[in-house]
Amino acid sequence: MERFQDENKFLRSFNDEILVKCPNCDSKASIVAKLKENCQCGKCKVMSFECKHCFTKPKQPIVKYVAYGKRYCMNCREPYEFKSQAFKNKPLVYKTKCPHCNFEEEGKPKINEITEGSKLDDGLMREWWYNLPLWFQKEFDNEIFWAYNLDHIDYLERYIGAGLRERNSKANYTSSLVARLPKFVKAAKNREKLLKILMKWKE
Repeated sequence: MERFQDENKFLRSFNDEILVKCPNCDSKASIVAKLKENCQCGKCKVMSFECKHCFTKPKQPIVKYVAYGKRYCMNCREPYEFKSQAFKNKPLVYKTKCPHCNFEEEGKPKINEITEGSKLDDGLMREWWYNLPLWFQKEFDNEIFWAYNLDHIDYLERYIGAGLRERNSKANYTSSLVARLPKFVKAAKNREKLLKILMKWKE
């Protein structure tokens, strides 16, 4: 029986190279993490797009921020929800007006990042830096099964193929990549089909 132990890896453990579809020629391209110029600590990285087929240089899309959340009015105690317009800068606080009594108050909101001009209705899984569709993705039972690169595929393959899956007691296993996998990936009934997809991607 194949055995897998959670190595306490997170999704960011695999984002040094993300394989995507080139927006110009539809070929396989990559977004690579590179060390930032003048970095003194050796940890500051920027993401750079590379297509070895057409050498296009896409612009990074503009990200805007929407404040949203729920509040209880400090005046009339009635609950209400709010959602702001899109801001260029992330708001630290957001002033709302109670729809019941018009009382205004400020507070820290939740923030939703949106990409200007993004095609979020096409059903594709996209990366965050350039909003490009991932190269490795496939619809599976009304879900999207995806991976960043070959190292990510190998890790998923070892997990899915294992008959015995063990948690890492020394790690924060509630937030590791394995702990956050969707149920359809963890389900034993899907093992064979998912492994076939991963094998095809590796070819």
